[in-house]
Amino acid sequence: MRQRRTSIQWIKRRLRAPFRLRALLRRDEIAFALLALCVGIGAGLSVLLWEIVLRAMSQIIFNFEGYDTSGQLALDPWRVLLGPVVGGGLLTLSYLVARRYFARVSDPIEANALRGGQMQVGGSLFISFQTLVSSAFGASVGMEAAYTQTASGLASALGQKMRLRREDLRYLVAAAAGAAVAAAFNAPMTGAFYAFELVIAAYTSAALLPVLAAAIGAVGTVRLLAEPEGFNLHFAGQLPAHTYVAIILLSLVCALIGILVMRSVGLIERVLARSPIPGLFHPVLGGIAVGIMALATPQILSSGHGALNIVLAENPAPLVLLVLLVLKCVASAISIGSGFRGGLFFASLLLGAVAGKLFAIIWLVAFGLDVPIVLLSVVGMCAMATAIIGAPLTMSLLALETTASLPLTLAVLISSLIATATVRRLFGFSFATWRFHLRGEAIRSAADIGWLRELSVGRLVRRHSPTMPATITLAEGQRRVPLGSTKYVALVDDLGGYTALLSVSDLHSETQNLTREVRSLATQAEHHLLPDQNVRDALAKFARDETDVLAVLTSVEDRRPLGLLTEQYCLRRYTEEMNKRLYPSK
Repeated sequence: MRQRRTSIQWIKRRLRAPFRLRALLRRDEIAFALLALCVGIGAGLSVLLWEIVLRAMSQIIFNFEGYDTSGQLALDPWRVLLGPVVGGGLLTLSYLVARRYFARVSDPIEANALRGGQMQVGGSLFISFQTLVSSAFGASVGMEAAYTQTASGLASALGQKMRLRREDLRYLVAAAAGAAVAAAFNAPMTGAFYAFELVIAAYTSAALLPVLAAAIGAVGTVRLLAEPEGFNLHFAGQLPAHTYVAIILLSLVCALIGILVMRSVGLIERVLARSPIPGLFHPVLGGIAVGIMALATPQILSSGHGALNIVLAENPAPLVLLVLLVLKCVASAISIGSGFRGGLFFASLLLGAVAGKLFAIIWLVAFGLDVPIVLLSVVGMCAMATAIIGAPLTMSLLALETTASLPLTLAVLISSLIATATVRRLFGFSFATWRFHLRGEAIRSAADIGWLRELSVGRLVRRHSPTMPATITLAEGQRRVPLGSTKYVALVDDLGGYTALLSVSDLHSETQNLTREVRSLATQAEHHLLPDQNVRDALAKFARDETDVLAVLTSVEDRRPLGLLTEQYCLRRYTEEMNKRLYPSK
């Protein structure tokens, strides 16, 4: 009997181990950082795996030897033409599968903004596979979306398995996304600030340690297992003061081009949506357009790693740069707008480098130039990426880690800030938030507004509040609702629909002509709330209607009263939830 009791106790201790681990992760920052480090190592491994598969597929599809499709000066025209078309056909088939097995899948930014970091593993891997197919078959999109989606999806699944708190899960997802970017560019600080600026949308001391641990783990893994790819540009000189005039003008040009690219994506989507061609076949149509343009220059294919190396290391003719800039802009917009999966991270870097080099040549001819042309390419590269992606510090650190030049980093920081200010003033969105806007989501960043949606009127309302018919007499109303039993009563018509709100104190203060109907004292006949409104909408409604209580109705059509909600209670619950987000306890 004692041996059996001992065995049961041993099993219970083992079953308590996950709880102890969760408790350790909640209270110990070092333990949580170690978990993020493991996530970063996994992100580095996933990036290496995707790169190996992408390179193998690209070499088979386009029949070349080398690192990247866009780095080839010549390819078989038939493969160039048919590659994106076949890729579009495979995307069409994948969307048929997605309709049946996967609901709409969130990326890390949307997950952190609306869902507290919760992501679907299967859906994330499926989207990553779609991105792989898109990039491998030549669509003008980057693989960075697949890297971050895979790493964040796996991190989210791990965090949900560990039952992490909402803020901890958001930090873990952000750390995974940043680690994936760090591994892709061999730049740990770039990846860390990608997590801060785009996925967390804030810099917090609580997130610092896990995000840095994940980024360092990812970069260390890549450096240990493979020869990391990078720009390896070095500049030790100083930039003359008058050079900043060119930098400012180039930043403005890149911001305008970035806005044009982002708007073009929405325009292409609207044009295709109004066309008689079914939506499932839009990727095929986009593939035909990209394939035809790629016949002029194969450097617009895929993400553009190889093309960027050519632009930075060689000196293409101005006409070649202009053609590449125009075709890459159009190809990227068509690829995204027609339904190919992927992002514009690396495409924006290539566009900026081409624009910077072309601008430098024009400036050299017009005014003379006493700094290397490649430096304006780096400035343009980071300014364009900032305009489209929306992360100025991330791009500044990318310049620092790839050039090891503080003067150039200062120039990049200035250009990034100018590009950011220009895009915000003229457009108001980054590419990710612009995509959310097109879908009807009011997201300007990854700041956590999911709790705001969860704190809805339907959750706050005091249900089963008293009601009475609007046509009964004042005497009957005083009998039904004694003074002090409640403050307000909702009046309803013969069908149970809401008509107005009645103050019980007003009801009992009336002593003359008690045969009148109670609706003669009622107010707020047209003012009410609905269950799906959030607490911020409710507070705005209280302010507009100049009242401290409102009835909550089931719907506009049904108008049955669910209960009552007061402004005081809304303010208290809103303040409580806001304080939890501003001062998260570890």
